[in-house]
Amino acid sequence: MKIGIFIGSIGSAGSVTAQVQQVVDAEKSGFDSFWAAHIMDADIMTMFSLAGQMTNKIEMGTAVTPTYLRHPIAMAQQAITTLSATQGRFTLGMGVSHKPVVEERFGMRFHRPAKHMEEYLEIIKSLNRDGRVNYQGEVLRANTQFTLNEKRGLPIVIAALGPRMLRTAGQIADGTVTWMTGKETLKSHIVPKIKEAAQSVGKSDPRVIAALPVAVSTDHDKAFQTAATHFERYGELPSYKAMLEIEGVESPAEMAIIGDEAEVEEEIRAYASAGATEIAAQIFPVGTDRDSSINRTRRLLASLVGRI
Repeated sequence: MKIGIFIGSIGSAGSVTAQVQQVVDAEKSGFDSFWAAHIMDADIMTMFSLAGQMTNKIEMGTAVTPTYLRHPIAMAQQAITTLSATQGRFTLGMGVSHKPVVEERFGMRFHRPAKHMEEYLEIIKSLNRDGRVNYQGEVLRANTQFTLNEKRGLPIVIAALGPRMLRTAGQIADGTVTWMTGKETLKSHIVPKIKEAAQSVGKSDPRVIAALPVAVSTDHDKAFQTAATHFERYGELPSYKAMLEIEGVESPAEMAIIGDEAEVEEEIRAYASAGATEIAAQIFPVGTDRDSSINRTRRLLASLVGRI
């Protein structure tokens, strides 16, 4: 199982230059990958394009870029450019986001999200494969041809949690990236459904990237309270709430991996056994000495690369 760093609601360095340095530092520490949420902050694909010029082997990916903000032609243009700028080390992670976000923040209609994603993927895959597309769907249309002779072969994963999205992730995309999803839910729901979907069209086993909050700490109560402060709002979103119900927990804080070095390693190994092909760890600090807390977690995670 690969082990990567994930910046999202927490963990971002706060500027493009500093975020690029985070990728450089993650490569120096030996991590397999670096994932970043594409939210209302820096344009992450642009940041990865810059980081690609300063790194040699670390993989990079969006987890995830919301589709409703970009036409699929624009998404393909930027993603294929980023793939080239990173020398083939970029994975495009996409998601439809959530109804409250799309309608209240973006001011757009959250219309037929499952069909939207299916058609969106078909357009991007055509541009990725052939450099051209002529597509007329039920919700999306695209007719264009790319002129640059760039290397293609863009890996694509989607934020898939429900049965229909998991089918799309297995049949059309290359896998899924999850958030607020526990190991029992991976084992009983995510992995079986996405593998079955991939096998139905003759594809190999898909990627299952489990993005999770992680903190190495012996003060479990303090760490749990901190996790609740950072992540409780995710329990209000229906897609994540459904995953918590399958897992049999009530609070998003219960999805955080918390414990000393041995306990955290045991939990990460359990995710590998459940079918995760990669962990994307969102490190969160516990206590007043933030740097010490982050560095302790980071050292443990780096020590696990190549051993699980």
